Amino acid sequence: MKFRNGLIAGVAAVGVASFGFGAIAAPTTPERLRNAAAEPHNWLMTNQTYGGARYSRLSAINKTNVAGLRIVYMAAIGGAATTTNARAGSTGSEMAVPLAEDGFIYVTDAHNKIMKFDVRGGNRAIPLWRHDPQVENPSRTRGIALLNNMVIQATNDARIIAIDKASGEVVWEVSGAEEVNPGLGTEPNNRLFRGYPLTLETAGGQLMVAIGAGGAGVGWLGGFDAENGENLWRSYTIPLPGDPNFGTWPGDTWKTGRVMPWGNQTYDVETNTIFVGAGEPSPVYDPEFRPGDNLYSTSTLAINADSGELQWFFQETPNDGWDYDSTGTRMIIPFTDAKGIVHRAVHSWSRNGFFYSLDLNTGQFLQAVAAYDNINWTKGIDPKTGKPMEYVPGAGHQNYNVAGPKRGRSADDAPLVCNTWGGSPTYWPSSYDPNTGISYQTGTQGCTYQTITRITEEAFNPLGGERLGGATSQIQVGTAASLIAIDIQGAKVVNRYVRHQGIPNNRQAEVGTLLTAGGLVFTGWADGTFAAYDKDTLAELWSINIGTDMKAAPMSFSIGGKQFIAHIAGGDKFSTGRGIQEFIMPSANLIVYGL
Repeated sequence: MKFRNGLIAGVAAVGVASFGFGAIAAPTTPERLRNAAAEPHNWLMTNQTYGGARYSRLSAINKTNVAGLRIVYMAAIGGAATTTNARAGSTGSEMAVPLAEDGFIYVTDAHNKIMKFDVRGGNRAIPLWRHDPQVENPSRTRGIALLNNMVIQATNDARIIAIDKASGEVVWEVSGAEEVNPGLGTEPNNRLFRGYPLTLETAGGQLMVAIGAGGAGVGWLGGFDAENGENLWRSYTIPLPGDPNFGTWPGDTWKTGRVMPWGNQTYDVETNTIFVGAGEPSPVYDPEFRPGDNLYSTSTLAINADSGELQWFFQETPNDGWDYDSTGTRMIIPFTDAKGIVHRAVHSWSRNGFFYSLDLNTGQFLQAVAAYDNINWTKGIDPKTGKPMEYVPGAGHQNYNVAGPKRGRSADDAPLVCNTWGGSPTYWPSSYDPNTGISYQTGTQGCTYQTITRITEEAFNPLGGERLGGATSQIQVGTAASLIAIDIQGAKVVNRYVRHQGIPNNRQAEVGTLLTAGGLVFTGWADGTFAAYDKDTLAELWSINIGTDMKAAPMSFSIGGKQFIAHIAGGDKFSTGRGIQEFIMPSANLIVYGL
């Protein structure tokens, strides 16, 4: 279960450009990270706090004055404009959240290039340095992290790099890939990192970087020493031979099952537990290839930060056939059950259309709330077990209310499954209001026809992406973007904003949400619109069209009492590719708004 690797380089600087403006910020200590909510003027980690609520206490921008919001400054950060790789699809998706600390902003583009800006003046972003790790085939990244005097990144080519916050010079660099992939053995490792690293100090006093691995074989969440990059542990997302729960994949199918934990991590200081969601099983859309529950796919995983041991898991969609991965933020929020028992709980929006609440200490299922009113793949969630109503333990291939992609079935006979996998909540972060108990998230509503067009065995390739050589035809219908508000304690959707963008049959809402004490929910849409909504009614109060797609969540910070909203815009258009979006060129820009 645990492997170690050595250092690639100690202090080698890779492509650092300094712009000559010296600036030093205070160390981002573990104590500051544990108490990040006490610094509302800063945004020290991707989801602001370890609990992942994304609730800014800043209220200078509010319902009464948001109509006067405007772009204060912008900064081009590179992205596709700086690529030297002409490989198709190498433009990348801009999904990272800017970090703000005491008047400085740190950003990364999809090509893993990091920039530091001095924004203390409040009217421009002055570049201080630019770090280029020279990734050969960049694709996307979902963020960076701060710890003490370092900026930490995890790259598309599976390196973990610590950069000096002041100078932009590399402090240490390691390969995060294991020497032997437990699924592929000595085959090319094909590891990659696309999630954001989480930095923390464990209960045992270990400064650590946690990151989820993507690529071929078997996925894992890994812990690395933050002072030198040494691997401390790996917790695999598929049980290996000899592990508890091994045997839910037939034969050797576990070896290529992937189940990548590439989404948002949260950390509970009190129990020293990292929470992360696991992806779909591979080959995706071909459940007949792998009859069984396919653990730990589509699951919440609770992992001890010191040992890497799995404390508990909860699976949402056994033998998933629709790509209902569950990689969203596991928000840490109290919950009172029907018996009046108060639970420390983790909550998440799932791609299968439900919002789940689980006991933080045990993984006990507490409730599931349907986020959409058209869900038909299951008749509902069993209130006792949390499993789909049709689930049969030990049945192997599961037959839910709507049959998943099935071999030998013509496209004309493909059933309509709802909600659509394409654009239902996944990696993009949700938010939570501690005053009302309401959580907010964006997604694409609609349905999908799915047909297997090439079975996996015909062109099996362990390195062939999530389909492993198989192929599926997917036609999404009736799609529209939506912003949804769920009352967690009341177990119901209390509001919904639907946006028809003229981009049919595709993903339309992959930004996620930012909630502020000013009573506003900020998000963006695939048609280029960035907007603010009344948290109580979801009425649109302000908007601007920035002329490009968005997939990165917004954040908020302040300088001298003046509040700003910021996000990264641009990237490729793989999630749209219809209408006007087909002609928009990829880009990458930091955009900052103020009054």
